[in-house]
Amino acid sequence: MPVTQELVQLSGGQVRYFKMGKGHPLVLIHGLGSASVNWYKNIAGLSKSNTVYAVDLPGHGKTYKSISKTPLDQAVAFMIEFMDVISINKASLVGNSMGGLLALAIAHKHPDRVSKLVLEGSAGLRNDIAWFLRFMTLPIIGEIITTPTRSTTKSLLKQILYNTSLIKPNLIEMIYQFRKEPGNRAAMLAIIRTGVSLKGLDPELIFIDQLEEIKAPILLLWGRNDKIVPVHHAEHAAKHFENIKSHIFERCGHWPHMEFPEEFNSLVEDFCAEV
Repeated sequence: MPVTQELVQLSGGQVRYFKMGKGHPLVLIHGLGSASVNWYKNIAGLSKSNTVYAVDLPGHGKTYKSISKTPLDQAVAFMIEFMDVISINKASLVGNSMGGLLALAIAHKHPDRVSKLVLEGSAGLRNDIAWFLRFMTLPIIGEIITTPTRSTTKSLLKQILYNTSLIKPNLIEMIYQFRKEPGNRAAMLAIIRTGVSLKGLDPELIFIDQLEEIKAPILLLWGRNDKIVPVHHAEHAAKHFENIKSHIFERCGHWPHMEFPEEFNSLVEDFCAEV
């Protein structure tokens, strides 16, 4: 069964997502400034025993661009509406970075809609994050940092990936194309400026104290060399909470799903299949 690109109309506007496979719903949630196509190494592999959905969040990819003054609340409502409209009652959620924070918020606020929770290099566990993200909150500097060019895209990928040999022209072009979509940069800045400061992530966006309340089993997947969200976030959570499993990818950055796709897919499939 081939992957299909689909469009759906939600209350905020048009939304793009990719779909592939049969079985229990598994929703892939990308990070800030990214898009659903970022999961291109994972959709097919994960679709062997799941119906995989990879969706562009508001302000990203080909989805509508309007961002509210409370982006996380907007994103939670967006995901629940998306699941309702395409008839997903309950799903496993796989979230990278900001997508992990969103998945955490959904699992906490709507526990009946989440069966398993996979957090990859996730925001939302502690406050310290990469300094360039903090600098993006500053006027003018943020606009300069986020200017979408192939050169800035290559520089960004050097921060994200440990294995820089993966930074080839086709990958740079793919990331550059969704970064330069009209409205995406403004949306990204609006989101980060409501939840991040020079001190790091806003305390209201940290869910570490709510982890025990989340009913869904949790798997943390992290790169040992993650420069965006440090690995000690995962180590701290796994040490202090019994309902959490974790796996650390050695010699790996912020995107294990791209640096070690086969191992990533296998870990996610096995975890989501557990009874």
